[in-house]
Amino acid sequence: MDVPVDAGGRLGVSSHGVTGLEVSPLPERAGVCAAGEVNAATRSVWSEVLGQLARQGEDVVHVDMSEVIFIDVAGVTDLAMAAQSLRGERRVVVHDPPPQVPRILELFWPGLGGIEVAE
Repeated sequence: MDVPVDAGGRLGVSSHGVTGLEVSPLPERAGVCAAGEVNAATRSVWSEVLGQLARQGEDVVHVDMSEVIFIDVAGVTDLAMAAQSLRGERRVVVHDPPPQVPRILELFWPGLGGIEVAE
């Protein structure tokens, strides 16, 4: 799948008048910063980015969600699946997610290893 990347290294999609999703690499550590909404219109980009992060060799990858205004259950599922795909002591650290993220993770994946929510 081709993920649109602009000259600044940002990935993103948007629809006419609809909030999109912008994903940028974190400058100081392995991971990404997401802004906007994770929903049916933006999920392909979200899923692709998380898959790329999971394939990296880093022990810890970070997902800054401080600028995400909405994420649906499918988007949280993608986070959980990325964490489940990690081997050994590797993990995904999710920073400042919308409030539904930890609730959904606890409801559907209680005790899931490989993911840490840092609020």
